[in-house]
Amino acid sequence: MIEHLIYACVLILIQAWILPAVFNTNNVKWMLSNRDENPDTTLYYDRSKKAFANLQESVPVFFMLGLLAIYLETDLSMLMKYWIIFRIIHVISYVVGISILRSISFIASVIVLFMMAGALI
Repeated sequence: MIEHLIYACVLILIQAWILPAVFNTNNVKWMLSNRDENPDTTLYYDRSKKAFANLQESVPVFFMLGLLAIYLETDLSMLMKYWIIFRIIHVISYVVGISILRSISFIASVIVLFMMAGALI
């Protein structure tokens, strides 16, 4: 289960740093500056930032449940894997603009969090 927590950390790094940087390459000068002004951004950059903001709402719960599972020696590895998969689908569908898939993957990831919590009771 520890590897799933590490995979979630990788997902966080990708969503927090890599995707915004990839979608903001036309603002390299701004990225290397003090960032006193807001740059002109692309639609994909804006979507990637919104997807990351959404991830920040559920990742603390995921980590808390994952750490509790390790402490209580309860195997949640499959549910943790499903959560990561749904969150990957969420960010991809968010960035490319497939709103129904984005919503379904978000709801599925929340359901998985409830299933993880239920398994710990």
